[in-house]
Amino acid sequence: MTPMSSVPVQFLIYVQPQPACSIEPVIIPLDRCLEVQAGVTISFNLSAMNLCDQSVATLTAIIVSSGITGMTYGNLTHSSTNSSIYYVMFTWTPQANQIGVQQLCTVAYT
Repeated sequence: MTPMSSVPVQFLIYVQPQPACSIEPVIIPLDRCLEVQAGVTISFNLSAMNLCDQSVATLTAIIVSSGITGMTYGNLTHSSTNSSIYYVMFTWTPQANQIGVQQLCTVAYT
């Protein structure tokens, strides 16, 4: 069989090194349900706690694995009040076509 066309596909695979600490960081749940209106901007911090000794491993990223359309987020910031906590600020202005439940999935890495 002769293909009608062909499309080259390229994969980029990154193999992560073995972590220096086997204790996974914990994402701290929000203390409230976020209810927003379409067209009204909301900002919130998503925090994660590094349970490893700071001299062995530090929290390096909070990654958005599945985001919400139009949501933006800032850089990873180290808490000024707790050396084990890091956070990222998220900002979102939901649109009328986004009424209903939205899901944000994140992963914290050391």
